[in-house]
Amino acid sequence: MLSNSILPDPEVPAKATRRRFTAAEKARILDAYDGASDIEKAAICRRECVYSSLLSNWRKHRSTGKPFAARRGRKANPQAVEVMQLQKRNAVLEQRLEKAERVIDVQGKVFTLLRAVAGESADQLELPPWQKSSSK
Repeated sequence: MLSNSILPDPEVPAKATRRRFTAAEKARILDAYDGASDIEKAAICRRECVYSSLLSNWRKHRSTGKPFAARRGRKANPQAVEVMQLQKRNAVLEQRLEKAERVIDVQGKVFTLLRAVAGESADQLELPPWQKSSSK
């Protein structure tokens, strides 16, 4: 009679995930594969769950001098990246401008309030330089 620990788990994952190798793992596997005999090469492929064609692709990639960690796919459009950076910077600067305008408005109100508390009438109040109109 077989014990429960020997039986494999019958559950199948809902979706298979693709195995990803780090640059260090790729280099380690390639080094071990390159220095092995034919039988050892087959054992390495079985142990690491890789095909020899994948190893040959890694070898070609390494011979070009590119790092293993290089990303695949489309390269980012440099102009689009720059536009995005400028848009973000513009949004930050607009927020800072809005905050500065609120601060200036509050400073004007505080100035007016302090002058009123000091006993000056509203007619005698001298406006701060930033609230003076240039149309005299």
